[in-house]
Amino acid sequence: MATHILTVTETTFKIHLKYMFIGTGRNGYSHQNGALADILSIRENDNIIFYVMNVGFFGIFKAVGSVFYDYNSYQNHHPQYLNDYLDNKTLTYRMKIEALEVYQDPISEWDMMENPNNIQNQSIYNMQWSWIFKKLNAARGCLSLDNHEFTLFKNILIANNQRLNNGLNYNYTNRLISLLNDGTVYDTSCTTCSPRTDDVINKIDKEEDLRILFTAQSGNHNTLNQVLQPNNNGNINLISNEILCSFSERKMDLLFGTDQNKCLLIELKNEFIFNTGIYNQIKEYSRWISAYKINYINIIPILIIKEARILPKRRGSKYFKYLSRTNRNNNVVSYWYQSILNEISQAKINLQNENIDRVDDLQVYIFNTDENNTLVSFESI
Repeated sequence: MATHILTVTETTFKIHLKYMFIGTGRNGYSHQNGALADILSIRENDNIIFYVMNVGFFGIFKAVGSVFYDYNSYQNHHPQYLNDYLDNKTLTYRMKIEALEVYQDPISEWDMMENPNNIQNQSIYNMQWSWIFKKLNAARGCLSLDNHEFTLFKNILIANNQRLNNGLNYNYTNRLISLLNDGTVYDTSCTTCSPRTDDVINKIDKEEDLRILFTAQSGNHNTLNQVLQPNNNGNINLISNEILCSFSERKMDLLFGTDQNKCLLIELKNEFIFNTGIYNQIKEYSRWISAYKINYINIIPILIIKEARILPKRRGSKYFKYLSRTNRNNNVVSYWYQSILNEISQAKINLQNENIDRVDDLQVYIFNTDENNTLVSFESI
C-alpha cells in the first residue's frame, strides 16, 4: 500500500472533505498527461493525505474505487462538477475517498520537514526527501510516498492530535477538521467515465503514453510483467511518477517499490536511443536511492526503449534496424543499430564498475508495437 499527498487550497479542501473526493489537473486544460499519470498511480485503499497550502498536512483518508474523468472539462462545455465551489480549479481526474484515521489538526511543513526534534534520530535518512524534492516542482499536485516516509509522517501526525470518529464527510473551519455527516454525497452520475479506455491505454504514440500505461496498469497487466517480473521482484506496492532526485531537478520517469523491499527505477524512451545523458541519469538516480533509501534491499535500474524502425523505404537511409530485405532475412543489423547495442553493453559494465551499494545490473528492454502503435511485447537485451 502506498501513500499519496494531494495539494489543495483552503477553499478547495473544504469541498474535498464535504464531497469526499480527490482530484488533479491543469487549469484551463481538458487533459494533462502528467497529472493523469500521477493520479493513476493511486490504487484502491491507498493512503491519502492532503497538503493545504500555507497551512499544513491533514489525514489520513483512503482511496476508493478507480480514477474517473470529469467529462465536463472540455473547453466551451459547461463547467466541471462542483466547479463554482472549487474556485474554478480544474480537477479533470478524480477519485473518491473515505475516512481511515482522520485527525483534527494539521502538521506544518516545518514540523514535517525541518524541525530537528521531529526527524527520527536526527538522521538524514529519516527526512521527507520525496516532499523536499517535490517543492522544487511545485506545479504538480500529487505526490507518492513510500512506506518508510509514511511511517515517519504518521508518527508526527498522531502526536498530541485528536483522532476523529470515522464519518461520511467532514468540515474544515479555523484550520481544523471536524465531523460533518450532513448526508452530502458525490454525484455518482459523474463517476462513470474512464480517463483511458482499454482500447486506448495500450496505444503508445508518445513517451507519456507509455508512462501512463505503467502507472495505470502495473500489477494487473501481463505484458508489463515481462519487465516488472513480480515472481522475482515481488508485487508492486508503490508507484511514483516523474520523481525528482536532486536539487538540480534531475528526474527519473518511474519508481516502483515492491512488497519484497525492492526498488525498480525505470527510464522510458519512445525511440531506439542510448547516450551518455541517459546513462548518467540512471547512474545518478541509482546512487541517490542507494544513499538515502536504505529500506530497499535491492535497487534495479531499468531502461525501456522502443524498437527501431525496421526497413527504410529508400536507399541511403541509416537509422533503421536493417538496411535491406536481404539483411533482414539474414538478421544483419545496421551499423547504427549495432553501435547502440554496443553502447548499452558497455553501459552495463560501467554501472557494475560504479560499485553503488545494493544496485543490481542495468536491465534494458525494447518494446514492440503493431501497425496501430499498440503495445505487443518487451524484449530483454
